[in-house]
Parts: sequence; C-alpha cells; structure tokens
Amino acid sequence: LAFKLEDGRYGQLTYLRIYSGTLHKGLEIINVRTSKKHKVGRLARMHADEMEDIDRASAGDIVAMFGVDCNSGDTFTDGKMHVTMTSMHVPDPVISLTVTPNDNKSQTNMSKALRRFTKEDPTFHVTADPETGETIIKGMGELHLDVYIERMRREYAAEVTTSPPAVAYRETITKRVDFNYLHKKQTGGSGQYGKVIGYIEPFDEETMSDASSGKSSRVVAEIGYRFNDEVVGGKIPREFMPAVDKGFESMMEKGMLLGAPVRGVSVTVNDGNSHAVDSSDMAFKEAARGAWREVYAKSGPQLLEPVMKVAVEGPSETQGGVVSTLMQRRGVIIGTTESDGFSRVEAEVPLAEMFGFSTVLRSATQGKAEFTMEFAKYAPVPAQISEELIAAHREKQNAKK
Repeated sequence: LAFKLEDGRYGQLTYLRIYSGTLHKGLEIINVRTSKKHKVGRLARMHADEMEDIDRASAGDIVAMFGVDCNSGDTFTDGKMHVTMTSMHVPDPVISLTVTPNDNKSQTNMSKALRRFTKEDPTFHVTADPETGETIIKGMGELHLDVYIERMRREYAAEVTTSPPAVAYRETITKRVDFNYLHKKQTGGSGQYGKVIGYIEPFDEETMSDASSGKSSRVVAEIGYRFNDEVVGGKIPREFMPAVDKGFESMMEKGMLLGAPVRGVSVTVNDGNSHAVDSSDMAFKEAARGAWREVYAKSGPQLLEPVMKVAVEGPSETQGGVVSTLMQRRGVIIGTTESDGFSRVEAEVPLAEMFGFSTVLRSATQGKAEFTMEFAKYAPVPAQISEELIAAHREKQNAKK
C-alpha cells in the first residue's frame, strides 16, 4: 500500500507498507487502481533522512521505492491477486481559497505544485471556477491550505495571491413536495416528450443504507441522494428510468440558495407517461430537471454549514477563557476533563466561526493553550445568518450581470 509520496532528487519517492509476500528488485508489480505495470528498481529503507539501499523486503516492512507513478492510497500486487486495500475515508473539503499566480513563471510553477499536491493528499482538491476561470483549492481547514500555499512559495518559487477563505456550504430540503411535470417540445420532425410524477422528500443520511419500499432504489452516499423507482405498468418504459434518475441527480450539483451542492434528498417516481415516437433519454432527463426546478423552492430549502469538532488543551486556569471563547463563536460544549492541572475542552463549532481562532486563543490564554480541529458534521445555518448569506450571494450574482 502506497501511503506517502515525496519528491526526491531522482524523481518520486513512494513509501510502501508491505502486507503480504516479498518485494524485490526486478519484480513486476501492478497498480490495482490503474492496472499499470511497474518494474521494481531501487528499494530503500528509510532511517529519518538517511537511506539504506536493500534488495528485498518482506511483509510488515515499510520501504521506499523510486520511479513509480501512483497516488496515495494505491494498492500494488503481483498480478496474481485481484485485491485492494480498504480505501482511506476521504471527507469532503470544508474550506476553499482562490489562488492567483503573480506572473507567468509563477503560473507554471503553481501548476506543477498543484499536480504534485493532489497526488500526495487525497483531501486536497483543485478546481477551476466555471465563470471566471480562477483556480480554487479546497481542503480540510485554514491551516491545511496555509501549509500548501507556503509550500508553493518555498518549494516551487510560485508567488501567489489568495482570496479570503470560503466555507463549503451545502443545501438540503425540509419537507415533502409532490411533482407532476410534463416536458414537451416540438420543433418539426420528432420532438421531445416525457412526463414524470412523484415526490421529493428529506433523506436522513444516517439511514441512507436502509432499503426502500419501492421496486428499486439507488443510493449515492457521497452526496446523500436516493432515487426510488416505483413506476408500475410501463407508464415510463424501463429503458428511460436511468435518464430520469440522472436528471434528478444532476440537479443536486447546484442548489438555488447559494448555488451550493444539495444533499439529503430522496426522489420517488411512481407514475408518468411517454410517447411512442417523441420520448427519449434526453426528454426524460429534461422532464426530471424541470420537475426539480418546479418543486425545489417549495420544499423548504435550507442551508447547511460544516461543523468542526474542536479540542482545546491547556492549564486548568485557562478553562474559563477557553469555554467563553468557544461559546462566543456559536460553539456547543460537549465535554470537559481535568487531570494534573491541565484541562481539555471539547466542543462543536461552525467552521465559519473558526477563522483566526488560533490568534484569539493565544490572546485569551496567554499562549498557554493549543487546539486541534476535525470535521464533525453538517448542520443547519441559523435563520438570520442564512438570510445574510443568501442576500450577499444574490448581490454578488447581480453584480456579475
């Protein structure tokens, strides 16, 4: 299992944990994810920054291998075993930054750096804004992205300018709404005809694996989406149902409040209609998209924000200041412990309130406390803050017109 990648003087250095068998020079191994074959060249055992060349390694060893193009988390076998190690859980990014290179040289170097970082770290994502073309990096926290920005400058001489960090909000619905939508278009010759009837309702992601009561159900756990096919009697021919499913799923990409991804939605289609000539995959996909647009605003759409589990440790005399600081940031204290003059405070705090927290914590505790933070869950945004976010988003959209 490849668990760490590093740039060395002779190319990519891949750190491997061997779980069974032996690895030796000249052995041909296969990357299970890409099916690419690689011949083992130089093998080394690492001792801090010292490298000891070896000829072979056995199960339980951790070694470094040169010249293998792979990603973190890839599994290698000898080709006789068709197995893969359990993939690492990669949570969705919760924060993003816009990164702009200051000159052409930095543009080239930044591109090299970003390619490198995405191979090293599956929690680091790079996308391009479809409207402006700007580069957006996404990760698991403010410090996470700060480290990569600093590495760009230090290791790749890429001088970049960053925007203020943005929180990765999500949208969901809060009530069931029925739909009855007909997509009909005639442009000469064969037209488009598709009718879908059913309902959308909130989907509890904690029970997303529960079986549906319908004929068939498809769950996409990554985005909290479930599609239930309950059509009987051939009202919608079976070959068109995947298009209906994909039509609804595609609308989960962008909600109508902030344009954020939608999650926690179950769609059930239980009736509809088709035309012998004019019905097609495209027609039914558009019918699904039209049905979504018609009912989404009526379904009680709601903003969700990432909530982080924060643990602060420091001398017991700082506990009062820590608790006060967390609660001022909409934090909910979930536990406190004390031992040998030190205290640990655990809380759930919205990510939007955690920017600059390290500076505030240093001030509140005279630099005696430290904190860790990890993603916990998505939770509804308070009404007043939600209204402010939506108003700011609309103002920004209007300014682009």
